[in-house]
Amino acid sequence: MRHRLATLLFALSTSLVAVPAVAQDDPAAEARQQYTQGKEAFAAKRFVEAALHFEAAAAQRPHAVTLFTAGLAWDQGGRPERAADAFSRSLDVPGLDAKQTQTAKERVAQLEKTMGTLVITGFEGTRVQLDQLTEVSTPARLHASPGVHVLSVRLVGKGIERRDVTLELGQTQKIALENETPKETPKETPKETPKETPKETPQAPRVEVKHSMSIMKAAGFALAGVGVAGLGAGTILGIQALGGRDAYNAAPTREGYDHARALATWSTLSFIVGGVFVAGGVVLVVLPEKDEAKPEKGDPAGGDRRDARLFLAPSGTGAVLGGAF
Repeated sequence: MRHRLATLLFALSTSLVAVPAVAQDDPAAEARQQYTQGKEAFAAKRFVEAALHFEAAAAQRPHAVTLFTAGLAWDQGGRPERAADAFSRSLDVPGLDAKQTQTAKERVAQLEKTMGTLVITGFEGTRVQLDQLTEVSTPARLHASPGVHVLSVRLVGKGIERRDVTLELGQTQKIALENETPKETPKETPKETPKETPKETPQAPRVEVKHSMSIMKAAGFALAGVGVAGLGAGTILGIQALGGRDAYNAAPTREGYDHARALATWSTLSFIVGGVFVAGGVVLVVLPEKDEAKPEKGDPAGGDRRDARLFLAPSGTGAVLGGAF
């Protein structure tokens, strides 16, 4: 009796172990089993459990309706970020009818206004996971509350890489992943440039420097300067003449008289000459110049240019300043 009971228990345990093994070997059977368990949990209002069963079924056999149902379960279970992920994935797989497609799109649009969205593209076979949510293949549209999150990236033939991402409320951030780090392009050895025969150094163009002051005005200032010097000399000689006169009045002599008279004469002559030169210089300075750019009659280059001529002639009483312009 005991032997028969032990044999029966062994056979029962073997059958219980064999059923999951058969289901695991058949993805379609496993997907049906997970989906059935999900419907039972959904009916019992165990929404989070139901959503996990639906996602497990979709992992074995991707189907739009299974993912859509997972989105409904996550939404009822108070997990809006996972509901947005599931609804987004259901739209990427063919199989929803028009009403289900519209419901999924509207719900995704509503949920994305309350959280941050991460759109990831990458090499075929790359899988990504945001925090501890479901790992999915790229391209993927993931959702989470605003703030800093950890993105796990599983590249083909490589381990898992983790990076921090910051999501903002109602904003979509895009990340493009690459399976391999691009290799640096080897630098080419610069080729020697053939030496060229040195060319003649170009000469700098000659620049004609125009004087800001005309010759006539410069001569005017020069004459005025000489005139001012003459007036200064006349002043000094006048002072000396007064001193000679005082000396003559104190001790009258012929030599004292001649000396005082000579100083007075030179002082007067200096004043006259200085005044003449100052007047002539002022005339040259203030006299308007003719525009050389406008050609006038009589000029070989098209203009009638007349040089200013100034002369000083002696007269019976001193000197006379004259000129022609």
